[in-house]
This record gives sequence, C-alpha cells and structure tokens, in this order.
Amino acid sequence: MRRFALIAACVFGGAALLGGAAEAHANYVRSNPASDARLVKAPTEIRIEFSEPPDPRGSDIQVLDGSGKRYDRGDVGASGDPNGLRVSVEPITEGGYLVAWTARSAVDGHTTKGNFAFVVGNGPLPAVPDIGGSAPPPTTLEIVGRALSYAGIALGLGTAFFVLFVAPAGVEPRRESSLLLIAGGLIVAGSLALMFDQGAKLPPRLGIMLAVRAFAGLVLAAISVTPRLALMRPVGALAGGGIMTIGPLATFRPRRMIALAAGVAAAMTATLVSHATALGSLKSMTLDFAHVLAVSVWTGGVVALLWCVLLTRPDRTAEDARALGATVWRFSVTALVATALLITAGVLQALDRLVLIDDLYETPYGIALAVKIVLVLVALAIGAFNLLRWGPRLRAGIRARTALIRDTVAETAIFVVIIVAAAFLTAFAPPAQPSAAAYDQTQHVAGLRLEMLVASGGAGRNTYVLRVHQGLTPVTRAEKVAFRFTMIEHDMGEQELAATERAPGEYVANGSPTAMYGTWKIQTIVRLQGKEDVSTVFTFPVGAPTGGGATTSQALTVGPYTMIVFTDPATVQSGAPVTIFGVLIGADGNPVTGKPIRATFSGPSAQAPIDATEDAATLGPGRYKFAIAGLDAGTWKVAIAVGNEGTGAYSLVVSR
Repeated sequence: MRRFALIAACVFGGAALLGGAAEAHANYVRSNPASDARLVKAPTEIRIEFSEPPDPRGSDIQVLDGSGKRYDRGDVGASGDPNGLRVSVEPITEGGYLVAWTARSAVDGHTTKGNFAFVVGNGPLPAVPDIGGSAPPPTTLEIVGRALSYAGIALGLGTAFFVLFVAPAGVEPRRESSLLLIAGGLIVAGSLALMFDQGAKLPPRLGIMLAVRAFAGLVLAAISVTPRLALMRPVGALAGGGIMTIGPLATFRPRRMIALAAGVAAAMTATLVSHATALGSLKSMTLDFAHVLAVSVWTGGVVALLWCVLLTRPDRTAEDARALGATVWRFSVTALVATALLITAGVLQALDRLVLIDDLYETPYGIALAVKIVLVLVALAIGAFNLLRWGPRLRAGIRARTALIRDTVAETAIFVVIIVAAAFLTAFAPPAQPSAAAYDQTQHVAGLRLEMLVASGGAGRNTYVLRVHQGLTPVTRAEKVAFRFTMIEHDMGEQELAATERAPGEYVANGSPTAMYGTWKIQTIVRLQGKEDVSTVFTFPVGAPTGGGATTSQALTVGPYTMIVFTDPATVQSGAPVTIFGVLIGADGNPVTGKPIRATFSGPSAQAPIDATEDAATLGPGRYKFAIAGLDAGTWKVAIAVGNEGTGAYSLVVSR
C-alpha cells in the first residue's frame, strides 16, 4: 500500500502540474470595440477576451463590411491578456462592420464561433448572420477518439483494480494480460485519433495531455507483454536454510499496481480536458475525477469478472459454486459503492451544467446525458438482478454460472453504448456556459425556451437580448418581441422596448429604461404568427456594475433629492456627441418632475452651462437630459443644480 500511495501521489502531482484548471470551450466575454458599439473614430485593432485561453494558431478574427470585404490584416495573435486575442485593422471609413471570430481552446481543442457588429460614425448596425451555433458539432474522428480512450481507461483501470482487490487467487495471467493489452491499445489509438483530429493546430497543452494518456496506454500494453520474471523482485526469506516462495497474486502485485497507476494517470488526463474543470474549481475537478474512477471500476470490473473468472471457473460442485459466489459477492459490493459514487457525482455535475430540466431534451448535451442516464439505469438493473438472484444461488452451492455469464455479457454490451454516449457528451458544450452578460437567466414557457441577457448590471443605457428556442430550433421571424419594464420598489411607470432580430432566435433592444438603482421586472412578450402571445417576467437587479458591461452611472445627492446620472454612449470619446441623462428621485422614492435643472462644466476647455430638458412621454417620469455637441479629452467635473435646492457633482472621463 505504501508503494501504491507513492505511485498515486506521483501520478496526481504530475498530472496537476501539467494540467491546471481548464475550461471546455473558449466563450466570448467582452471585446474592444464592444458589441453594437458606435464609434466616432475607426479602430486600428480588434481585441476579444474569452472565458479561457484560446490558441492563436487555430483561431481567427475577420473584420468585414456590408459587402463581405475583409479589412483585418490576418495577424491574429495574443493580446497580452491570458484569455485574449487581437487582430490589426486596415484603415476603414464610416459605416457598419461585422467581426466574425473563431476561437480554438488551448485546453481541449474545442472550437467556438461567434460574431458581433459595430458602427463607425452614423448609420445602422449590420445584420448579424446565422453561424449555425456557437460550437460546431464534433467530427466523427473526435467521437471515435474519445470513445476508444474512455473504453481503454475503463478497461485498464477496472481490470487492474479487480485483480488487485476483488479477484480470487490464481487468476490466469494470460487472460489478465490480454485485457491490459487491449486497454493499452485502445488508449493509444484513441489518443492518436484525437491528435489527428486536431492536426497541425493541436494546442500544446492538449497535446501534452494526450501524450501523457498515450504513454499510460503504452505502459499498460508493455506490462501485458513483459515476461513474468522480468517484473519480479527476488522475494523471500531464509527459513531453515531454504527459501519461502510467494503465491501467484503476490508475485504479480507490483505489476498490477503499476497498471492501476497507469489507469489512474489516463483517467486524470480525461478530467483535465473535460467540461468538469470549466468552472476552474477544485469541486468540479474532484467530482469529474470521482465520476471517471467510479465508472471505470464498475464497467472495467464487469469485463474482468466475465473474462478472468466467470469463463474460467466452473460451478460443477457445490464448493465451486460457493467459491464463485464469494467472488461475485465481493464484486457486487464494490460495484454498489462505485455506483453510489457515480450517481452522486453525476447528479452534482448535472446541477452545475444544466440550466433547466428541459435541457435534457432541448440541448445536444442534455440529450446525450439523458441517453447515458437511461443506459446506466438499465445496466444497474441487470447488476442488481445478478446480485439478488444469481449471487445468493451460487453462495448456496446452486449452479447459476451460465445465467450469470449471459447477464454479464448483456451488461457489457450496454457499457459499450454508454461509452459512446459519453464520447458525444464530452464533445458537446453544456447549457450552463460562461456569458458576457451581467444578467443571464432562462425560463421555459409554453414550449419555448427563453434566455434573457442584459449586458450591464448598472443603471443607464443597456443592451437587452432574448434568445428564443423551440426544442433544438431557434425561433425566427417572430411577429413581435418586446420588453416591458417596471420597478418594484417605486412607481417609475412602465416603459416598453421593441426588439429586432439580430440573428436566428436572438432578439435585441437598446435603451435606458432601467435608469434607477433597484429591482426591475422585465416582462418579455413573444408573438408568433397564428399563436397567442407567450409572456414571462424576469427579475433584474440594478446596482453596482458587474460583468463585462461598461457604465458611467453615478448616484448623486442633490439637496433633498437623489439623482441617478449616466451618459449615452457609456464610453465618451473626444469630440463625439454625448447625452447626459439624470433621473431625479424624491425622498419618498418616486420620480420628481417639473424641476429646473442646470449643468455647469469645468474641465480641459470651456463649455457653456446647459439646461436640462424633460420629456416624460419619451424618457419616462423624472427623467432629464443634457445634449452636448462634444467635449475635449480629459476629466470633467459637472455640477448639477436642481433650482436653488441643491447641487451635486458628477465626474466624467472623456477618452481620446
């Protein structure tokens, strides 16, 4: 056991140093320019930040005008941020531009795609085309590689564990070696298939993990073909001038421990490039590793039980049957513990990866997970039947070996399908993925999956996105998609924004209805042709800025009032038109109308005072605005006075 502990420590330590925390897909977080940005000056480069490190060699950023002409220089590279990419841009003129990006994860080689638009000067935003999903479907070679790898890991780890801790003494060495040889071959073949699938764009980090996995497979294969004596140390003790020999199980124990360590190493590489580490937390990694160990001990152990024991041990006599029954009982207890661990880890993982229970049949990841769950339950039922029906008969000395072999063969066949389902499962992105939005909530209403995203968590101008799907299909060409905003704490009236379809199933609106700190309800209305409106309510807290959205909103005390002040656009540029909005709130928490409000400026240059205009019909009650033609770059102090009742100071930074 001390040897095993040392080997396991080396395996865990080495894998941890090589792997680190990983994420399953490189997802868009933020960019400069931001999505839907309106710029006064054309950018010289595009920068995009992702949820995990991308590999520049397999990534691409294209900058296109309305006709599809490219304006990027094609020099995609690291941006200086560990999770960022950049590309230089040729000189561009006024108009709308589309940024289409492809990011290959440096962790596991998965590819994600997306796009966003921006405008230089005036003009409409260009339409964002359908890219067929953020992550392309896995290739056949990837699925084959994953299935072969997982099968080899389960067979190798499960066989080594079975012969070490469960099997009776005297297991036939050739049968044990044949299983380890097959396991090693499957791991090596699967690793090579995944390498070939990535090709020349194989990320170095993923390449290291696959190399470690392939080496573990080679160790299993080498152990299976190494002569018995080559792995034995002289073991014995002098006793009366002679040598005490050791039994077959003890003779092979060092080899079996090395095989177990190789299986554990291969299992660790599967965890380090899986969806489980997407959160970058020890909990996620521990759950996935426990999941892999449990399923390997169970599934690989069933095959080892069948091949090394059931097919070689007769039950012609009552003593034979009882001996076989004892082995079956030991494995049944082991399988029950593994199954309990498997179910526990699986449930906890599902809670982290699924957004709604409907994800089990409305997302590719959920469908693969549901298939795997059903198959595991079937295999578990067969195992329980073996434990409760045939195990007691054997322990009672009654022959049941033939029936047990039949059921175990069926269980093994189901395990093969489970491994294929797991290969699909790990290739798909789970529904719960990092989002660039400060607010991201999903509801299922009247057969529609509605995902609400809000760019910024602060008060002021914001971008509101509703993703609408029916099953696996995005809902396109809705007759109407609208958002109605009301505040819980105070009566701020009701405002409505109409959304436009930016991409298939994605409807977007921009505005500043949530202009006050507090709790807002966003009622979404989706009208499809020939059907009743589908409506639901999302609760959106507005407070300090969170996530990737930019905001300049500030809360000022102006005499007896509170004023929420923000700008449009949120990032103010030198010489560009800007509007300062203010929401005036009384001591009772309700908006205050009809007040004379003036803004006085001090900063890098002269700027005449401006009186606010109030338009409750357009802006809402208590909302005032100051329209400014342009400000010079630098830091400005804006004194906002409400009549003779008080003055508040607002700080504004104008960039070049």
